[in-house]
Amino acid sequence: MSDRPLPLLTVKDLARQTGMSVSTIYRKRSNGESLPRALVLGKSALRWRQSEVDLWLDAQLEPNAA
Repeated sequence: MSDRPLPLLTVKDLARQTGMSVSTIYRKRSNGESLPRALVLGKSALRWRQSEVDLWLDAQLEPNAA
């Protein structure tokens, strides 16, 4: 197992994984809508951990139909 940290995802990476556009991600973020928790590096660089994206995606699942 490697000791190197996993790479952080950019907004473009997040857009690819979620099927949202980059502008939609920024709009949702500015409106306080649901998105994975982000790391803010410096003044404005946003990055996401894959684990946070996976958790958020799991939370978006519809409940099982009865």
